Amino acid sequence: MNIRKIKEVFQDLVKNRNAGMYAFWIHRITGVVVTVFLFLHIWTLSAVFRGKDAYDYAISKFDTTFGYLFQYVLLLTVAIHLVNGIRITVVDFCGVTRSQKKLLWISIFAFLVVAAVGAKTVLW
Repeated sequence: MNIRKIKEVFQDLVKNRNAGMYAFWIHRITGVVVTVFLFLHIWTLSAVFRGKDAYDYAISKFDTTFGYLFQYVLLLTVAIHLVNGIRITVVDFCGVTRSQKKLLWISIFAFLVVAAVGAKTVLW
């Protein structure tokens, strides 16, 4: 992707300021972030092939304050991607395109519930 294309995409996002456009881009970005995490996850778990000590060392890196914060951010990323994906699926398969904005607000509420429960569970 060249610089001009990135500028066009950003200008389109600024020009079309509506919830649907933001949901579109958030869904794309969280999809990329989850994919990157999957590679990190596989790389960390591959330490099991180097023995128990190597695996314990790799896992211990995430048993820190930073690790818990990382887990919470991962939870938020997966949750927003999940609820938005469910919303998109419902709109596509049930033909309720006129209710997209209402479904978006419902999915935001569901995300906030997951974020609150996750904060209590992961961070405390």
